[in-house]
Amino acid sequence: MYVNTVGGVAELMRQREGIERDPSALGKDQFLQLLITQLKHQDPINPVEDKEFIAQLAQFSSLEQMQNLNTTMSDLMLAQQKLTSLAQATGMIGKQVELSTHDGESIIGKVTGVQFKEGWPQIMVGGKLYGFDEVVAIREGVTDESTV
Repeated sequence: MYVNTVGGVAELMRQREGIERDPSALGKDQFLQLLITQLKHQDPINPVEDKEFIAQLAQFSSLEQMQNLNTTMSDLMLAQQKLTSLAQATGMIGKQVELSTHDGESIIGKVTGVQFKEGWPQIMVGGKLYGFDEVVAIREGVTDESTV
């Protein structure tokens, strides 16, 4: 069974929060500021033509719609990853897993349940919750721990 790592989601969230955003990229706020500055400093004798102004507003509207679409697609991708993780976690119930915990422990046990923590499904082994990033191996039909 393929288990998707959660690292891709963390990267998506950093991008969404603007941490890895290109500072030279022109956003809608900067575009609007440029448009207002242009209108403030235009020549009163030779103002911007209606066609130019409408074209700039259309560009601004297009930029805003693209950003909204990007946000919606990011939300959709995140929801899809959560659903996929839930399906993978429930598929692990009853199977034997080997875990390497964040504390450095190596644990072998049977997955007895799935529970959500901070919006993400986690597997329950030995009464404790573990994330997918701690799973080293998944074994089906193993009854004797010495064969693991």
